[in-house]
Amino acid sequence: MRREPHPLTGTMYEHLGDGKVKVQKEGSNSYGIFDWKGEWLEGEVTQADPLMLMYIGGPDLPLDHEVLWMAAPSECFDGTKPVTHFPGTHMDEMPRIVARYQPDTGQETEEGWRSNGYFDPQFFLDNDRHPEGIPDAYRQRNSLPGGPKRISTDRYWKKEYHDLEVERIWKKTWQMACREDEIPNVGDYYVYDIAHLSYLVVRTAEGVRAHQNICLHRGRLLKDCSGRGEKEFRCPYHGWAWNLDGSLKEITTEWDFPGVRQEVAQLPAVRVETWEGFVFINPDPDAGPLEEFLGPVMMAHYRPYGFDHRYIQANVSKQIRANWKVVMEAFMEAYHVIATHPHQMLVSGDLSNTHYDVFGNWGRAAQYPSPGSPQRGIMLTKEEALAQHRASADGQKALIGALTGEDLSDWPDAVLNGTGFNDLFPNLHPWGGWMRICFRFRPLGDNPEESIMDIYLLAPWPKDKPRPAPAKHRKLGFDDPWTAAPELLSLSKITDQDVFNVPSVQRGLKAKSPPYVWFSRYQEQKIRNFHINYERALGLADETE
Repeated sequence: MRREPHPLTGTMYEHLGDGKVKVQKEGSNSYGIFDWKGEWLEGEVTQADPLMLMYIGGPDLPLDHEVLWMAAPSECFDGTKPVTHFPGTHMDEMPRIVARYQPDTGQETEEGWRSNGYFDPQFFLDNDRHPEGIPDAYRQRNSLPGGPKRISTDRYWKKEYHDLEVERIWKKTWQMACREDEIPNVGDYYVYDIAHLSYLVVRTAEGVRAHQNICLHRGRLLKDCSGRGEKEFRCPYHGWAWNLDGSLKEITTEWDFPGVRQEVAQLPAVRVETWEGFVFINPDPDAGPLEEFLGPVMMAHYRPYGFDHRYIQANVSKQIRANWKVVMEAFMEAYHVIATHPHQMLVSGDLSNTHYDVFGNWGRAAQYPSPGSPQRGIMLTKEEALAQHRASADGQKALIGALTGEDLSDWPDAVLNGTGFNDLFPNLHPWGGWMRICFRFRPLGDNPEESIMDIYLLAPWPKDKPRPAPAKHRKLGFDDPWTAAPELLSLSKITDQDVFNVPSVQRGLKAKSPPYVWFSRYQEQKIRNFHINYERALGLADETE
């Protein structure tokens, strides 16, 4: 049974079984018993941290999968067998940190107000042990001006905004459909669904192509799910068929459709480009090139990490009762850690001193260390922070070297530690460095209050060895926890906490008066940047206050 102290109070949370949690104050015999969803059952203690209750008594992983997702070996597993881990990567092996809450009053810097525990990234660059290898992208910084920004709640639940998104984002914007190794051979195809739209991404002898996934006869979807080794796309309804390149192959009883062949000779094509193993599509034939959309800083930032040879260690999708933007925003800042992830602070900081940048369609966060825990009064000197930075780089060097067989001895500390939680407009979050995480967020059908969240774990793999087959795609329903996908390792417990909040956020947004929310100047600037790009795409007036 799980038993942990609260990181701020030392109050002990202990799982009693059947989802019941005993909460006992430090140095006291007073206790309360709660169910893991927060309902008080008995005892003198009547208040408890709902996210801590969830971590202790909620849906759980097999003990041997309680491993840090970014440190487990890159081996093929299906979530049912034990995961061998490197020393120090199992949660039970890590020391616990408990310290009382202290307000982070902030400090004024040359760049603006920052956390009391903030370190200028330039300090780490100036003290890098291999400065000659630092890419220019790591030296570039761009904090979004303005803020805080006020946003209308209507865009999170009103159908008119959903319809605008379909017409002006999902039909007009570059978006990641799949990974190249999900369609490795000619005839392999991937069905990419977004809102009510559906596309076929297929590998042909001439390369990857994409078409509208709709029969031009009566409108049935040509394929309901992804598949392999296809020779044609034949409609299950009446048998009309198109070749892999989208050209018409056959109209059954064509004698009854005189003059129709030319009209249906080609499935409507969708633009396709690839980057670092990702397959992007854009239904707009007049869209600019993908490289322009990504931008030079983003492309240079990822170049050292071999994303094009990553192995899909896990691939999980989950339906969620909240707008896709509500879900996505939960993963765009570290401001929520102290409240949403209390257990995470038992082994790390509160991340209020995270560094943020934005570059057009791309946002970057945590590219540089966030040592200490400013909201618990745990402050480090520059010398201590630098020592942690170098120790982390050495750990990454040993881990990634062991996984890939590469000699990383000359890699800069900044690149070894480049583990930012990054995002690309409109809905892709390819995390930086060796973190493995890639999130994607999509509207589910035409209900603006339902969505799909996808998680890929993209693990490093030796470049001189063929990759294992991608992990099987697991689909979770609305009421399935992320821990039902143990291949996500400890990430599943963290994501369950994030997703626990969002249905309540969705309810609140729909009922909120006054009908708007605020995003902060610095810590939530990546979300501000998203909404600036969103408003531009939809042709909305800027609502910045």
